[in-house]
Amino acid sequence: SLLAEGIHEFQWSPKANIIACWSPEQNNSPAHVDLIELPTRKKLRQKNLFNVNKCSMVWHEDGDYLAVKVTRHTKSKKTLYNNIELFRLNESGIPVEMLDIKDAVMSLVWEPRGSRFAMIHAENPSSTKVDVSFYDMMKKVPESTIAMNKKGGSKKNQQKQMISVAELNKIETLEGKQCNVLFWSPAGSTILMASLGDSASGTLEFYDVDNKNLVVKEHYRANQVLWDPAGRTVATCVSQPVEGGHFKFAMDNGYILWSFQGKQLYQQSFETFYQFLWRPRESLLSKSEIEKVKKNLKKYEKQFEKADKERQRALYLEETKGKREERRRYRDMLVRLRELRREQKPRHIELLD
Repeated sequence: SLLAEGIHEFQWSPKANIIACWSPEQNNSPAHVDLIELPTRKKLRQKNLFNVNKCSMVWHEDGDYLAVKVTRHTKSKKTLYNNIELFRLNESGIPVEMLDIKDAVMSLVWEPRGSRFAMIHAENPSSTKVDVSFYDMMKKVPESTIAMNKKGGSKKNQQKQMISVAELNKIETLEGKQCNVLFWSPAGSTILMASLGDSASGTLEFYDVDNKNLVVKEHYRANQVLWDPAGRTVATCVSQPVEGGHFKFAMDNGYILWSFQGKQLYQQSFETFYQFLWRPRESLLSKSEIEKVKKNLKKYEKQFEKADKERQRALYLEETKGKREERRRYRDMLVRLRELRREQKPRHIELLD
């Protein structure tokens, strides 16, 4: 057991034996967020917070980061404002960075494979037009490296290489969006900004954070979004409660399958439709193996390009097999005709004489 006086909420780390919990202000003690290791009950980190109205915690999928959305109030308690406390659990001492947000934050979601997160915010929480901001816990900065020549190891030239350092940085903000929920692809990079619910527009915006590509689609009255485990396909659904009863949007029941690029792949409607689930898949590669693949991607690209060329060559030969057979028969016929003409030439000359 663990003694935690006044605790309001706790959450387990997705990977490690660590509990994150927060307690409001009590007597003369400030509110605080605690990270506690189990079974040793060692308190790894405590962050004191003042003028706190409410906290909500969001873990990174791999347990590398923890975001705590803190809703604070002024001394008069008439005005509320937000800030995000960001914990780096993989670094010594678990440093904490604070991100001030003037707007109300309605949603915050971590990228599954990476260090980025996205959040929906607006000046008015009930606003139909919101902003979506993207941040990265790691910042890429140039590093000067000296390239040595092959002969004597002397300075030849300097090249700028990019390295990642632990520093929070803002990537961009997309303004005027009609969304109320965010869904990162399990593969990372792509995010689906969706407007779900009975009174929502059903707008679906597929956004590639790396390449800045945006595709806008629509699924009217959609109330569910489910990515497949590989992150290549996503399903949007209109489903009714399994408890039964009257469902006034039964005519819209069904699902649509989309590619991660926003292309519609398939659509199916049902008179009654309750639930949609993807079959779970175990990850074939560990995090270190994925990083190794990324590091040697160019080498693998050459292998795959060679295999693709061989496959294309085999396919081409199979498709042109009939044409090549006709060409061979035509050439054989020309050879026979030339031979016949050569044999008959003396006879033709004799007849002319």
